Amino acid sequence: MTDMPKKLRLAVLASGGGTNLQSMIDRCAEGSMAAEVAVVLSDRPDANALNRAEKAGIPAFCVDYKSYMGLEVTEEVLGNLPISLEELDRSQQILKAPDSLQRLRRLARLILAERGLTDIIDRFRPDYICLAGFMRLVTPYFIGHFNSSGAHRIINIHPALLPSFPGTRGYEDTFIYGCKWGGITIHFVDEGEDTGPIIAQAVYPVFPGDRIEQVRARGLRLEYEMYAQVINWLACNHIELEALPSGRLHVQVSDPQYADILKKWVRLSFAQPNS
Repeated sequence: MTDMPKKLRLAVLASGGGTNLQSMIDRCAEGSMAAEVAVVLSDRPDANALNRAEKAGIPAFCVDYKSYMGLEVTEEVLGNLPISLEELDRSQQILKAPDSLQRLRRLARLILAERGLTDIIDRFRPDYICLAGFMRLVTPYFIGHFNSSGAHRIINIHPALLPSFPGTRGYEDTFIYGCKWGGITIHFVDEGEDTGPIIAQAVYPVFPGDRIEQVRARGLRLEYEMYAQVINWLACNHIELEALPSGRLHVQVSDPQYADILKKWVRLSFAQPNS
């Protein structure tokens, strides 16, 4: 690990068991990740990620999306939205329903849930928002709230080699398709589904006779290592964004040890589970 100008403050969002969160907590404690987890949030009250945070003494909150998704969207609700629903619908890329009224109502519910998230996150002043198994698509309202002045502050980890296999079943889709190599992608979040600028990728082999559990275990080892490294790159200002002629943003990693880190990830992908 190279010079660390400061420890980053992280808000971590998770929907399930929180194993990536636990890896972050452990690495922060041992000093191998230049960050502190300032707050943990989940969309599900039964998420074990909340228990992990509380055990580590980290503030933990649930914004229960299920309660918002059943909310009746009245004129009063629409009048209290923090942003123009029609304007947001023109920029969003996650809801595809052809019925515009149905789409707008669902978008309104998502915005209300996201306002609950942003109100909490803002209290802890994080440098970055890390999605770590957060099984919700975020709207341009949430993205724009944190990406002001050209900054990109929301990061996601995805268990497949994007742009292949976006969505919530990266490991399963990779395995069922018959890929001989699987992979992990860490990217900045944009308005699409797993379409943001790619920060880091690594691959792992899929061997004959593998079961999905073995494939997932192999990938998770990479996930933990990669997320910590990306956070360290950000802490060292080793990540820059540049616009390609196409308009797409491209990530440049300036770490002089970049090649050695990639080799380390390859070795890790072949390691035995307990090695």
